[in-house]
Amino acid sequence: MTVIARKADGRRIFTAECKQQQVARVQRGELSAAELSRELDVQRTVVARWLRLATEATTTAVQRDEAVVPVSALRAAEGRMRDLEQALGRKTLEVEVLRAARTEVDKKPRWYGRSPS
Repeated sequence: MTVIARKADGRRIFTAECKQQQVARVQRGELSAAELSRELDVQRTVVARWLRLATEATTTAVQRDEAVVPVSALRAAEGRMRDLEQALGRKTLEVEVLRAARTEVDKKPRWYGRSPS
């Protein structure tokens, strides 16, 4: 069992690898979820959540024929998309302003020191 650290309130932090190993033990039938929770000294709901997440992730990946992406990677990608959409919006606005200015210059070129084309 690998325990990385403890949170500020004293709760243990289990690594993803450790959780996967423990879930695999239950799925192989080496011990029950209740026995695992007693062994690790965690609530049964914690072990049940690990089992549910492992099952859901596998089911989702198989149904969609895709790999499961961690939530942190998804959030990072969504943040990157948001940043790119904002940059695109700024550039679109810049182009609109420049086109409007160009239209004004074309209407009255002598006012802006430009000879008529």
